[in-house]
Amino acid sequence: MTELTGPEDDRVEDEDLAEFRQALALVHEDHRRVLAILVPRLAALEERGDTEGAIALIARIREILAAPEAPAQ
Repeated sequence: MTELTGPEDDRVEDEDLAEFRQALALVHEDHRRVLAILVPRLAALEERGDTEGAIALIARIREILAAPEAPAQ
């Protein structure tokens, strides 16, 4: 992963973080819980260099986010 440095890079990183938080706020609570588990696993796969596993996990995350919200119980 490329490391950002300098004020311009800090601004871009801040904008990316703000965009991520805005998108996350739109995700249903049940999906956020699942993502809280899967995103760290994705980072671990990336660190290990397991590209195939990371791609499979990204596909699963997309499926989860595309699924309709679970009915309230």
